[in-house]
Amino acid sequence: MVFLPALFTTVLAATTAAAASTNTTTTTFPSTLNITTITAHNNQSALECWSLDPGYATSSQAGVSGTAMLSLGPVTGNATNILIPEAYDGGRHNAPTIQWVLFLSGVAHITLPNSTDEAWVVGGRNGAILALDTEEVSALGHSTVYPTQESTVALEVPLEKVPGHRVLHKGACVVGEISG
Repeated sequence: MVFLPALFTTVLAATTAAAASTNTTTTTFPSTLNITTITAHNNQSALECWSLDPGYATSSQAGVSGTAMLSLGPVTGNATNILIPEAYDGGRHNAPTIQWVLFLSGVAHITLPNSTDEAWVVGGRNGAILALDTEEVSALGHSTVYPTQESTVALEVPLEKVPGHRVLHKGACVVGEISG
């Protein structure tokens, strides 16, 4: 579990660079990571676009020294790999705990029972969301459908606490915002 934060930093990095102690290439990294978040207000789930704080820092970790690194928060419990079949309807549900959901492949369509807001999450580089609408804060949760003929692979990573952030706006982040 010691290497888990580094793994997720690598999975979510908006920009990657090959770096070595002799590397003289100058690479510009984004200042932070913007992320679609399923949160809750007044006991109802809501979508928001968040910017994580603090932002990226330069790593001194062996193997990735000189690259961008951003803490995603302390994890708790077990990280879970989920295999979701094509055209699957996950129904309406709450997040089981506050957690990162990292979609590695496939497509997730997230809707809210009390809103027309929606999020389309494509697995891969920009496939991470924060799911925070637990039963304690949201009466009805959200719905997730996996509408394509491709299976979806996701990782769920429970968090100890909500990561530092600032709210950019209501609604899901759009493609140009996700890289930070």
